[in-house]
Amino acid sequence: MTTGFSAGHARGGQRVLCLAVLAAAVFSVSAVSQAEEEDEFGSAVECAAPLDVQPGTPLRCEAEIGPGAPQVAAALQWRDEDGMRVIDRIALTRAGERAPFQEIEGFDSRAFPEWEMNGFEFLDLNFDGFLDMRIVEFLPAGPYAPYLHWLWSPEEEKFVAAPSFNEAGYVEPNAEAQVLYSPWRNGAAELGEDIYVYEDGALKLTAREAERFSDDGSCTRLSYTVSGGALKLKESRPCEE
Repeated sequence: MTTGFSAGHARGGQRVLCLAVLAAAVFSVSAVSQAEEEDEFGSAVECAAPLDVQPGTPLRCEAEIGPGAPQVAAALQWRDEDGMRVIDRIALTRAGERAPFQEIEGFDSRAFPEWEMNGFEFLDLNFDGFLDMRIVEFLPAGPYAPYLHWLWSPEEEKFVAAPSFNEAGYVEPNAEAQVLYSPWRNGAAELGEDIYVYEDGALKLTAREAERFSDDGSCTRLSYTVSGGALKLKESRPCEE
């Protein structure tokens, strides 16, 4: 029986190493070299943050956004609420500058400290060659945490909110296929994955794959397409053994 849709798709979006520092420092290239491993821009590496960082000390990530775009430092301001790390402001600074060129506020990202950087990362979400941003919104009862997203706008030279990505909640970009996968689970009886393309400045749902489990333990694989803006069942078959 085939389960766990998202595990079968390698991330195609670019990701860049993020590191938290224990003091508010001026942006410098040397900060990146202090990470666990030094990789070329665009390699798939994880963000990291110490568990003992104190409230009031920003978490910090650095990235080269893309061709012709600035090298950027993101300082994540946070507070502690009953053991939860709440990030509510992101200050973005260009390399060599002290004053932020953009500050993102009006949101709350809530996660346990064990979630490094509250899941914050730079990665290319819309396949335009520029790194975008996302961060966990909150931790749900289910396995897939919803995220908040901002896309880099080369024209405006800043990050802009991406409501259609927020509605999808969590996506795994696949640059080779130029699609994004959004896994989901509906209790113990059904799980699946929605498939999106990025078109006309927003995510567009194109298909759904699901597996439904009956009380007798049997499994049915359901494939949907999208027609007229609605999901239409295309095929129903037993799950593969």
